[in-house]
Amino acid sequence: MDDTVKLTSINVVLGIVAGLLSGIFTIGTLGFKNDMVGLIFGIVFIYAMMKSADKIATEEIDRSQKIWDCVLPFFFTWIIVWILIANYW
Repeated sequence: MDDTVKLTSINVVLGIVAGLLSGIFTIGTLGFKNDMVGLIFGIVFIYAMMKSADKIATEEIDRSQKIWDCVLPFFFTWIIVWILIANYW
């Protein structure tokens, strides 16, 4: 499988997971309501994925490709899921 497809797929799945966790903390399902915890989840996930992108990819990838393949798919998926959960749950 191509490195771009691998990185994008992993980041979309991680974006869904981080969006669910952020949404859960935004609406207060676990007993307390805090939007900053949701934001911290997103930042931690992006940082961890940027560090592990070199290990997942078989070829050398540069910073701009990491942004296009890792950060942007994660960010848009995370924001969409977070907003949907915060508004409709």
